[in-house]
Amino acid sequence: MAISDRKVIYDNIHGQITLNRVESRILETPYYQRLRWIRQLGFSFYIFPGATHTRHAHTLGVLHMMDQVLRSIGLATTEEKLFNPKAHDEKTTFHRTMRLAAMLHDIGTFPFSHTTELAYINYWKQQQKHKKTKYVANHEVLGSHIIENTDFPDGITRILKEEGIDPYQLSKIIAGESDHFIANQLMHSDIDSDRMDYLMRDAYHTGVRLGVYDNNLLLKNLTTTTHNGQQIMCIKEDAIHIVESFLTSRYFWYSQIINDGTSYKFDLIAAKICEYFLENGLAYSFEQLMDKVSQNPNEYFTFNDSYFMAKLHEYLAGRITHPLIRELSEMLAKRIPPAQIKLHPVKPTLIESDKHRKEVIEQVMEAVEWLKQEMKQHTPDAWMIYDIPGKDVIFTKSLERLKGPKNNQNPLMAPESVKVLTRHGELKLLIEMSHSILKVLSPYRNFIPRIYVSHKTYETLEAKGILKQMRERSIK
Repeated sequence: MAISDRKVIYDNIHGQITLNRVESRILETPYYQRLRWIRQLGFSFYIFPGATHTRHAHTLGVLHMMDQVLRSIGLATTEEKLFNPKAHDEKTTFHRTMRLAAMLHDIGTFPFSHTTELAYINYWKQQQKHKKTKYVANHEVLGSHIIENTDFPDGITRILKEEGIDPYQLSKIIAGESDHFIANQLMHSDIDSDRMDYLMRDAYHTGVRLGVYDNNLLLKNLTTTTHNGQQIMCIKEDAIHIVESFLTSRYFWYSQIINDGTSYKFDLIAAKICEYFLENGLAYSFEQLMDKVSQNPNEYFTFNDSYFMAKLHEYLAGRITHPLIRELSEMLAKRIPPAQIKLHPVKPTLIESDKHRKEVIEQVMEAVEWLKQEMKQHTPDAWMIYDIPGKDVIFTKSLERLKGPKNNQNPLMAPESVKVLTRHGELKLLIEMSHSILKVLSPYRNFIPRIYVSHKTYETLEAKGILKQMRERSIK
């Protein structure tokens, strides 16, 4: 069936979103339809009942925001050319490619988004200790594989080629490795279209307004300039507080809603269960997923939230013999939260430097090992789940981190950093502006380690005075 040159979708955040022909064709592939069945915020709906929105809606929202940014900074083609499949001039192709990069940036998302991806990453790390694995296991690698290796009827690669889009160059843009600096900024920066959408969308669906910012005002004050022969996106000096509002909103959103307490405990339980499935060959390995992308698209389509829940239900019905996994499965299925041991040093900590972070991690691991030994002695059948985050919640990268470990990178040429175009036409970093609060806040990161145990174990630890000892150890 022929697909119209325009397709209109009505979104609860942005209103009307109009797709061109190549986007409409990709929308109907099993690879993209799979995103309808993956929740954007993992198990956050256990805490915020409205947070059942999907990656499908989010990626369409990112496409819309990318389009709005391109129009704001003067890099958009005309409406007539954007929706004319026969138009292939440089500006039109760039506009289309950036919209597609936004639309496809999450095409490799795992069930429950980053929840089960954490299990695949942890399992991959275990495998790396014993043998070299064929692929790095994450959604970026899987997504790139889909874009570049589905050159058959109704495959994304074939559609892109037929519509005059280079799949390889598109993958490079999504990975932040484009030869065009501004393309990398548009996809991977502190004010990229991905963040613009999810802050609004997640705030709306959870009902928590921490992530709210003035989107229209931010768009209005974006502009471009040229530096070192590269076109660069920046914010006008008179509007730096709008960007600061955006960055601080994101910091508090992640600190309060995503990373600390709330639903993350259920995400960690789900990741632990999924890791067990992987270790015992009870779920698709990453290598199998990569094969199914090209060999069996319909089977790959089933790799969504329902896939994980079906596995969980199957083993809840009586096939799980591992006592820990069975208990965790029942907790996850029945929404029974674990108890959190939130005692120093295992609690949110404001980190000031890499050295400070290393010291805190050493303290946390010492506390974890001490608690393991105490539990082994007093509650041998008890379990513990602990998490040392690989990434911290940041406002923005500091000047030192932008320079890199060898201190030889030009911070202005780091795509992620916010650039400011001053009233006098100079290009500066936001964190270098004398009246920017981010100049003070940028070195700080919120490091959030966690320890979870069952409520029965927590009560035992409290009754035997072990938690009191832990408190006393932290005071010393």
